[in-house]
Amino acid sequence: MKYVNQLQYPDMLYVTGCDLEGEAKELGKTTTVKSSGCGLCTAVMIADRLIPNCDFDLKKAMELSFESGANRRIGTNFPKFGPLFAERYGLTFEKTCDMEKLFRCLRSGGAAAANVGGDREGYTGVFSHVGHYIAVIGIEPDGRLAILDPAYEEGIYEEEGRKGKVEVKAGCIALCAPEVLAKEIDNRDPGLFLFHRA
Repeated sequence: MKYVNQLQYPDMLYVTGCDLEGEAKELGKTTTVKSSGCGLCTAVMIADRLIPNCDFDLKKAMELSFESGANRRIGTNFPKFGPLFAERYGLTFEKTCDMEKLFRCLRSGGAAAANVGGDREGYTGVFSHVGHYIAVIGIEPDGRLAILDPAYEEGIYEEEGRKGKVEVKAGCIALCAPEVLAKEIDNRDPGLFLFHRA
């Protein structure tokens, strides 16, 4: 299992924001994988999970983002990135907000990118305070979801509003109840991008 943490790439430029104006456009010229590459890291981890002997890495993910036009805002636009990624690597692709579809995908050997929405009034984002992509890679025997968070760092899930919602095992696998993820994506449409070997 490959785990890719975006925080380890502060010097790897990921130029985004092509359609933005003014200050945001200037920011896009200096964004890095650390600041804006959660979608890229998530895709690399999904590829490793689903594609035998896969050579898909951050460099290839970035090239695919540029090719698909998914870098036109700060970060990665998965509705644009996902279809080309799936086509190029022999995967199926589906956008949804339906948690039942996520469960079926995972139980049949698939994986997903979840588009978590961060903080909002009365709610503290568990996986991020802002928009963020995470890889959902399986279901534990107790029903919890197994997640690879590309921005994981020690203590992140101990913050006020997050404590007790996530357990970390094997150093990088975040386990949470399905209800936690459902709340994380309930302000996103689509909230889930499902991938499966075709």
